[in-house]
Amino acid sequence: MKRANFDERNQPNFGGFADMSEWFVERDIEVIRQDAISWKDCCTEDARKKHTSETSVRWSELYRLAYFNSVRFTIIDPMHCLFLGIAKWIMKL
Repeated sequence: MKRANFDERNQPNFGGFADMSEWFVERDIEVIRQDAISWKDCCTEDARKKHTSETSVRWSELYRLAYFNSVRFTIIDPMHCLFLGIAKWIMKL
């Protein structure tokens, strides 16, 4: 994971977008769907926690929908708020 640089105010600087093609490598939705099914098939809470930490995937009923793609349907706005530096301001409201 790429870490933010800090500017002269010691604030995160999320610049350096020259290598954006390396930033966003789309994950295979079929692998994610299979990982989600595997999560659902775990027998214990500890097994589910371990599976989640290894795959970063949990089950959702939305995976039953053939057209649902959790990779493509991800909302980018939280990252946009971090980039603009307004996430902290929003949380204070």
